[in-house]
Amino acid sequence: MQTVSTIIQTETAKRLIDTYIERFCQSRSLEAMEVGASYFQLWQSIEKLVLAGGKRLRPFMILATYQAYKPDGDLEDIIPAAAAHELIHLAMLIHDDIIDRDGVRYGVENVSGQYLKHYGQFFQDTSELSHMSLSAALLAGDVLIADAHHMLQKTNAPIEQINRAQTIFNGEIFEVVGGELLDMEMAFLPPGVVTADTIAIYKTASYSFVGPLTTGAVLAGAPEEDIATLKQLSIFLGVGYQLRDDVLGTFGDTAVTGKSTTTDIKEGKRTYLIETFERLATPDQQAEFSEIFHKANATDEQLAVAKQLLIDSGSKATVEQLIDEKRTLAIEKVNALSLPEESKQLFYALIKRCLDRES
Repeated sequence: MQTVSTIIQTETAKRLIDTYIERFCQSRSLEAMEVGASYFQLWQSIEKLVLAGGKRLRPFMILATYQAYKPDGDLEDIIPAAAAHELIHLAMLIHDDIIDRDGVRYGVENVSGQYLKHYGQFFQDTSELSHMSLSAALLAGDVLIADAHHMLQKTNAPIEQINRAQTIFNGEIFEVVGGELLDMEMAFLPPGVVTADTIAIYKTASYSFVGPLTTGAVLAGAPEEDIATLKQLSIFLGVGYQLRDDVLGTFGDTAVTGKSTTTDIKEGKRTYLIETFERLATPDQQAEFSEIFHKANATDEQLAVAKQLLIDSGSKATVEQLIDEKRTLAIEKVNALSLPEESKQLFYALIKRCLDRES
């Protein structure tokens, strides 16, 4: 079996997937033109967004896991499965931006943002313009979900493996939609009805880690014990990834993450960091924090106070400790895989990349 140095690298995986998806979008654009110029415009907007950014982490995990278990396999055979996961990711991002009312993704206008300009000439009413632009984005996400399923079926593998990969695919989409719903409702439901831990499992771990890692293993014909272990590894990794995301969302470096470190506090997002604060903070700390949390007009000085309260209460340190615990559990699962030690380095590196990241 090959060493980790010969397993596909992230840059190579990204290049392969970008090329495949770009060709796919160009083909779809030509087909859309037969329907009409408007449909062609939608596919042009999709192509602009998909090529604007993205780490292609999910496709990489499929390709790398497949190669770890089937070193003599041809990656070209499973690129459709890997690209299908990126299409689903893009669809989820488009729909997520609709929910969050965001007009930018990867530093460029997302589909609804592009359509605000495109439809601007037709509507004077800003409410109607917003509605029609979001509607176009909704349709873009819908067609990508359908095409992702179709793309997966183009994978060159035994039919039973493709069918099993399809079952995994269906399951992760089902779960991420549930996780997205819970995440949306968490903002207005009473505390405790929905927990950040549940959201992390269904919104993050399921389709971002469980699906890709087990899909790559299934398509490679990996041992059943390893597939089960990879699923457990994925949950630890996914929850840890979300916890790191929560910490970066408040304490990260905006210049590195490209994201605001005040949005979560202003919007009252009840992340695990906030849930931890509610458990650990003194009554005085909670009272002071509540005067700032979920206040869209909070000043920079108030936000700095809120962040310091998260530190002083021990909340930030507790979450960091939990991330370390997830790292330890994930490493234990990697150790249990039947792969030779040099191939396990892939998964050790993945754990580090996800849990020690700064962006």
